[in-house]
Amino acid sequence: MSDGVRRHVPGLRREEVAARAGISTTWYTWIEQGRDINKSLEVVEAIGRGLNLQPHEMAYIRNLADDDAAARYEPNPAVPEALRALVESHREAPAYIATPRFDLLVWNEFMHSIFRYERDSDEFSRNILWRMFFDPSRRETYVDWERAARGGVAAFRTSYARYCGHPAFDTLLAGLKKSRDFLRIWNRWEIAELGMPPFLVRTPELGVLEIPTIQATLDIAPGCYLALFHCTKVD
Repeated sequence: MSDGVRRHVPGLRREEVAARAGISTTWYTWIEQGRDINKSLEVVEAIGRGLNLQPHEMAYIRNLADDDAAARYEPNPAVPEALRALVESHREAPAYIATPRFDLLVWNEFMHSIFRYERDSDEFSRNILWRMFFDPSRRETYVDWERAARGGVAAFRTSYARYCGHPAFDTLLAGLKKSRDFLRIWNRWEIAELGMPPFLVRTPELGVLEIPTIQATLDIAPGCYLALFHCTKVD
């Protein structure tokens, strides 16, 4: 829990947060320190309200409090053939299906044309965040690489809150921390709001494109999320 409970309200002391949450200062201090104590979801939400957290921040600390999520993570979830065909046939913009660790499972030709993912590559080469920091071409592809990287790290922190402790997530995080840029951005403690802001990419064929996205989890493919994009050419 110490990864998520941070007193970012100016001038707010532990005693004040505890009073707002209706718990003792000692109990709050133990939670803030990450001690191995039982804490209900109701207490976690009360602390969130005491810290004046925004909705996406409340969701983040709920994920941190879900001790069973890591055990439910599936590194290689099954993707129904009909859904795979839907993504691969999307022609107008990038589309993909990925795991919560940002490993691509299925993607279309438009996605490949911009980001050069290979179907037979190893798992890190198919990881969106890994390529962001360890593939030099990404700094040319994104018009504002820093903004894109910060958004990616914030989204990963949000996902990691749910699955921290799972070897797949911890292995990826340990590898990412070998990048100074990743470590610098990771230490900003940013988490993603709902949705993803549009971003700009450079393409050899079409020039600069603005790409907004819609993301959704899938009941027909548990453990996956679908990202569909559309593109607008930027003059």
